[in-house]
Amino acid sequence: MTERLKYEGRLGVEKRKVKALELKMQGLRDSIRNILDPFEKLELIETDVAASQCVELSGLQIELKESLETIRALNKALGR
Repeated sequence: MTERLKYEGRLGVEKRKVKALELKMQGLRDSIRNILDPFEKLELIETDVAASQCVELSGLQIELKESLETIRALNKALGR
């Protein structure tokens, strides 16, 4: 296997990972927004759930940034 093919394969893996992370992040964002309904009584807001989801979303964002940086590096190595 050539180095170029190896990089192409890794690029495909990272792109699929980014799509999966984006879908998870979109779902969490929408869930958090739903929990933080501005018309809900304050005492009924599930702040513990929203906080937990925010922490998870933050972790996924770190993974996303790392994958995007890997994609940039692979594209550079491939001359793109």
